[in-house]
Amino acid sequence: MEPQGFNSDSVKAVVSQFIGFLLDSYDLTMILTIAPTLAKVLLPPESPLLATFNVILAYSLTIIFRPLGSAIFGNLGDKIGRRADLIITVIGLGLASAITSALPTYAEAGILSFILFVIIRIAVGIFAGGEYSAGHPFAMEWTPFKWRGLVSGIVQGGFSFGAALAAVVEGIFLAIYGTTGVQEFAWRYIFLTALVPAFLALAIRLAMKETPVFEDVKKKNLVRRTPFLDLFRKPYRRDFFQVMLYMTGMFLFAYSLFAFVPAILEHAPSKLPYVTAVNVYTYGTYAAFIGAILFGALSQYVGRRRLTIIWAIMTFIVSIPVYYLLITSASSGNLILASIASILIGIITQGPWGIIPIYLSERFKASMRASGVGFGYSSGIFIGGWFSIYVPLMHNYLFKGIDTPTNVWFSTAILLMIGAVLVGIGQYLGPETLGTKLAEEVSATKQ
Repeated sequence: MEPQGFNSDSVKAVVSQFIGFLLDSYDLTMILTIAPTLAKVLLPPESPLLATFNVILAYSLTIIFRPLGSAIFGNLGDKIGRRADLIITVIGLGLASAITSALPTYAEAGILSFILFVIIRIAVGIFAGGEYSAGHPFAMEWTPFKWRGLVSGIVQGGFSFGAALAAVVEGIFLAIYGTTGVQEFAWRYIFLTALVPAFLALAIRLAMKETPVFEDVKKKNLVRRTPFLDLFRKPYRRDFFQVMLYMTGMFLFAYSLFAFVPAILEHAPSKLPYVTAVNVYTYGTYAAFIGAILFGALSQYVGRRRLTIIWAIMTFIVSIPVYYLLITSASSGNLILASIASILIGIITQGPWGIIPIYLSERFKASMRASGVGFGYSSGIFIGGWFSIYVPLMHNYLFKGIDTPTNVWFSTAILLMIGAVLVGIGQYLGPETLGTKLAEEVSATKQ
């Protein structure tokens, strides 16, 4: 059965997943926005751009562990339920993020400090992969049909909101302690703040009920013995690989903003001071939050598939112009134009993410939904997660003369264009999911 209207349990489910997804992005954005600081704290003296790339590479390597978390916790979510799964993942994600604050510096422990950093990133990746496996289906299964698009955008917008919140928190610490103070000790305090959203999400989840859809699956004896493995069996195998292609493009979309807009703004020829660069990037994450909500709501009328294909074509066309606006305005120190460019990039790259929670939930049966949503989401990482290698390779061997020696604006624009092609093709190969029932039919069989 599916809910016919919003009630207190529906609100708890949506707020819970919004905060949980916020925490995921909050942690990731802290890594990316203070990558230059972490490079100085955790690594030996090197070229500033190379050291920053090393931190982003460590971030990218830990992203690769998200599919493992999705496989583990997705399968568990389809076996024991979404709620219990989510309690485990938010505890693990919050603690792993906060433990970063206890890392020794390179001056104290040598290269061991960076090794420990990578290990913690792996743990964060595993729990984060489990977070959306059960969390997205949980929120969607508590949402009435007519509100699915909007709620999907709100839930997914939690990721952009978390990025914006992390940038704001970092800006506050920079204002209080200055760049030197953050590099010397205050970066530890920044990571400790992750405990706040983790505690809030945990408190809400302890008060939640299991979704009526999953309860129905149990009642009808439709719980699968191997829900994760069923993704790779007929007739679901084709669905999974279509989702994987689509999500690969979506990850290239995402990190064209989250990974490289800060790097573009913080390195020459950009003339923006570090604190100003962080603020400009924050404007883009605000816009990303709004874009996800609007895109999700609009998909309820236009359709998930049609809207995404139109958006992919538009993105391919405007990628180079919008990044050119970003680099030229940053290099001239024009704060207004740089902010406009960041806002446009935020909307362009993150708007399509507004349908991900509901689109993936509609693509998989209730009895394998946590596995399908989680691993389908994470499958884009297998190719898309190596963005921190693709951009430096394009920069060094193809576009260094266009990028400028110390900036990667053009290579990042090309990354976004490749993402647009994959997103468009991926959606074209799949069906329109608007109108799909989330509850499993009584006659369904456990193939």
